[in-house]
Amino acid sequence: MGAVRFLRILLMVLYASYLTNVGLLLVLLPWSEVWVRLVLLSPAKIATLLDSPAFRGALSAFGILHFILLAAEIVAADAALRKNT
Repeated sequence: MGAVRFLRILLMVLYASYLTNVGLLLVLLPWSEVWVRLVLLSPAKIATLLDSPAFRGALSAFGILHFILLAAEIVAADAALRKNT
């Protein structure tokens, strides 16, 4: 039983780490200097899309969605731990 609980906690931590890292990447990258370099290296049609503020905003919104999912997972994990103790 202890091994199963350890694996659940490990998976929760890995999932929370994923949500945090991808959320930060999606929120910050479209507005960084790295993004400008990516746009300059892309073909013209793709560069037009990548340089669009609407596209950048959509990526950032998707990053914020990752943070919302992270908050929901933390609340759910806390509720599950309180239920089991």
